[in-house]
Amino acid sequence: MSKYDRRNFLKTSTQASLMALLPRHFNESSVSNPGDSSDGYPDLAALRLARQQAGIVSPEKTYRMMEWEFHVPPEANFQIDVEGAVKAARDAGAECLMIYSQSHWGYALYPSDSAIRQPKLDYDLFGREVELARQHGMSLTAYYSLQFNNQCVLAHPDWAWVNEAGEPQTMRWYITCLDSPYRQYVLSMMDEIFARYDVQEIFLDIFGIQFELYRSSGRNPFCFCKYTEQAWDREHPGDPYRQGFQTREGWEKRFNWHQQRTLTNMLDEIIAVARKHRPDLLISLNGGPESFPNDIMEKVSFIYAEPLPCPTGIALGSILMRGWGRPYFQAGIFTRYGYADIYPGSIPRVQADALIVQNARTFFVGNAPVVGGIDGQGFSKRWFAVAKETWEDVKNVDCLLGPDLQPLSSVAMLYSESTRNELDAQKRPVDFRHSTLGALETLTYAGRPVESLAEFRLEKKVLEQFQLLVLPEVEVLSAAEAETIRNWVSGGGTLLASYKCGLLDENCQPRSNFALADVLGVDYISEERKYSQDEKGNPRAADFTSTYLESAGHPLARMLSVSTVGMGGSFLRLRRTHAEEVMRYRLPLMVEDVTHHHWFNWGPPPPGSETAGTAVAFNKFGKGQSLYLGVPIFWAMQARPFWILDWIPALVRELAPNPIAELRSVPFSEFVHGTFFLDSDKRFVLVQVLNTIELVTQGEIRPAPRVEIHLDSRRLNVSGARIVWPETKDLPLKMADGRIEVVLENPSRYAALLLRVA
Repeated sequence: MSKYDRRNFLKTSTQASLMALLPRHFNESSVSNPGDSSDGYPDLAALRLARQQAGIVSPEKTYRMMEWEFHVPPEANFQIDVEGAVKAARDAGAECLMIYSQSHWGYALYPSDSAIRQPKLDYDLFGREVELARQHGMSLTAYYSLQFNNQCVLAHPDWAWVNEAGEPQTMRWYITCLDSPYRQYVLSMMDEIFARYDVQEIFLDIFGIQFELYRSSGRNPFCFCKYTEQAWDREHPGDPYRQGFQTREGWEKRFNWHQQRTLTNMLDEIIAVARKHRPDLLISLNGGPESFPNDIMEKVSFIYAEPLPCPTGIALGSILMRGWGRPYFQAGIFTRYGYADIYPGSIPRVQADALIVQNARTFFVGNAPVVGGIDGQGFSKRWFAVAKETWEDVKNVDCLLGPDLQPLSSVAMLYSESTRNELDAQKRPVDFRHSTLGALETLTYAGRPVESLAEFRLEKKVLEQFQLLVLPEVEVLSAAEAETIRNWVSGGGTLLASYKCGLLDENCQPRSNFALADVLGVDYISEERKYSQDEKGNPRAADFTSTYLESAGHPLARMLSVSTVGMGGSFLRLRRTHAEEVMRYRLPLMVEDVTHHHWFNWGPPPPGSETAGTAVAFNKFGKGQSLYLGVPIFWAMQARPFWILDWIPALVRELAPNPIAELRSVPFSEFVHGTFFLDSDKRFVLVQVLNTIELVTQGEIRPAPRVEIHLDSRRLNVSGARIVWPETKDLPLKMADGRIEVVLENPSRYAALLLRVA
């Protein structure tokens, strides 16, 4: 471990005694210490002071990382007040700086002997930043752009990632192929950087970019350069590379081979070279579980993810990362240019708060905030001022956060990596992302603690923590997984499942019926596609209504009883066995066919008189219950239908009426979110409440309505409640029917509360 590592620093620091003030989940010592105030609550002022005076904070633990994005072209000058920028970063609250060793342009920002240097850089910028950050008490992360590299591709066109026609692939910058000699070029730079500079972490950006682009936009992930073809032919004689894409088996074989070489093997080689010089070097990647297979996730110290979009500001990517069971995950806040607009710092402040609400550590990124000549000093005055405002809440509560906090459990969404891989092979990668994000968003609106449960964590002891499990269009279920879920439901759990649930086994072979048909109380008959495809057989957009659903008079459909509601995508025809019918299909008046002048109007055909049987079914199974929907309802959330936004949260509340904890605004607002975390000694529950309305009003703050927090006293007996930020205030507890109620009146942007466990 570097001599600057936090733990070693504390052994010698004269301030080490202050660390005794920190509760265990805040740091290494016990909660039974002088840091507790006389009334039993932690002394936040003492905790903040201890953090400030504890010395250099490891990149692994800081909640305040600052990235100086530095993708500058050859023409850039370097009239930069580096020392002034470092001071401004520290003044803004940064505890760690992420500085660039190689940018997307492919320039080394240090005096490299093996790489292309920035032509106008006449001093060691990277080394100077390392030196100054140390002097100002900050830890260091080396940023490295792995597969964007203009200079290498311009100098060596054969090093490019190319399509079948041999055309180099770009995403603004040229993308390199790691089968080419560029691979050794990268390893030579790793050898230089970590032999020369004392940094604690390497952050690999643009890692596995082909697979990220495939899973986010469907872009072809394969390279067709001579190096890739030669590498394949050496390892697979008699199986020509290009011909193999004609079959699914061949496509999957090549996809897995590419992943192994480009992700797993490349990462192993980088780690081996870097840790030869720095054995305790932290390894981090830009990307989370939606981008990488699990074997990659297991190799790194922690992961970053740029927040996945949500119109109401929920940090969905952070929920995904937390569910992966990896500590110290981190997420980024991307600001507008500090020199292009006057923008309120409250906007990134809300985004940062959305991350800490999920216990994600933040890093703050800007577009070239430190570059020659800006604002007459070489760094953006406004950008650093916005950074300071962004962290106003973070720096006051990060002493309460940490990897030992355990989220309270109520609702889980299964993140099925097997289904993701299957949809990759079906060339439907984006569908998986829509389904998982749609599920997480709608479940959050129910006000219950929500977790993403990674498939490898699906086991009895984990499931027992949850009241309700959601399978959002999970097509692949192994027999063992199905049995685990079956036993859990039989024991009293509630299952919410949709669409082709478990119609593929662990080998991705089709089943004739749902893996959980007995639990769901329905049998699979067939898939109906004719309404969801255009005249050429292509799938229609998600916002095209291809079928309608109507209430069958069941109480669970009460909200939708006035008329029909529309759905996109294909639907499944079902046969009820034991289940009650909640909703039925009402078919469109006709199948739209514009080519043959067979259509209704600008929109899709309205409902006709024909029905198609059960669409939604409710079933009692053992001591538990299930609700099954024969449509891809979570995938359809990409079009944000009001009925789904309202109905799914209502179903969750009705199916699981007595959660361990619940947070609801009165009246309901999609922009008010909250989370519950229990400290490691089970003495306090940290409740964070966030109002994200400034994201849609562009900085105009409007107080949230009344927020009610409800707790089940039988499972979580609370004896006191206190707001600890942005003010200190005790709140009364109300008791009724085994439930404890805490009311927060008109909270503003962000509030942190501690509930004292009896």
